[in-house]
Amino acid sequence: MIDYILWALLLYFIYIVVHAVMKLQSSKGDGNLLTIGLGTRDTVLEKSVAAQRCGRAQRNMEEAMFFFLPVALLLIVTGKADGMGLTGALIFVIARAAYLPAYYAGVFGLRSLIWMVGAAGLIMMVLRLTN
Repeated sequence: MIDYILWALLLYFIYIVVHAVMKLQSSKGDGNLLTIGLGTRDTVLEKSVAAQRCGRAQRNMEEAMFFFLPVALLLIVTGKADGMGLTGALIFVIARAAYLPAYYAGVFGLRSLIWMVGAAGLIMMVLRLTN
């Protein structure tokens, strides 16, 4: 289970970095990317559609981590980090790895389907806690 927690945290970091890079790349401000990135960020940069999607995906990942991490830790503490709980964590991590590219690509329905798969993984984890 600890491996899945670490993978989920790495994915969260990747979401943050991808959003930041996409935001910088789509900026229409004066100066180069290094100047913009190291600046005070007093002005709000305009974002491309892709950067906006990455931002929404990042916020969604934050919301998902709010549920995943406590449930995963509870599974470890209660000694139930096995079977359905472990499988649910694996499903969650795989779904979250696929979520950002699916959201970025903008394929109709795919993002929602992947989100539902990840939610099913979380439900499996919670069900293992109750058994």
